[in-house]
Amino acid sequence: MSLINSYLLAPLLTIVIELIVALFFGFRRKIEIITIILINLLTNPILNYFLWVNDYFSFFKSNLLLTIFLEFIVVFIEWKLLAYVLQEKSNKLLKLSFAMNFCSYIAGVLIWK
Repeated sequence: MSLINSYLLAPLLTIVIELIVALFFGFRRKIEIITIILINLLTNPILNYFLWVNDYFSFFKSNLLLTIFLEFIVVFIEWKLLAYVLQEKSNKLLKLSFAMNFCSYIAGVLIWK
């Protein structure tokens, strides 16, 4: 798969997977769905671009620890953005952010590794 195709496919698959998780958590309102999509359109390309640039220039040794560290940063950022936009209970949104990112990360590992 070409770099461009994988760079375009990654956000799409992430959004689909994370929306399924959000639906499982009971997030069904239009504002919730749109918020999750927009947040992912922000965080996913940035994360994947950083990983690609790091692989190309070897700033840091690419390994599981780096990826998990970056995923936790994404969980934190998405949690804070969800809490800000949706004005809902923060703990529930932290669990949602963690679950969405865990599921999309595992799916990504299964698809691209």
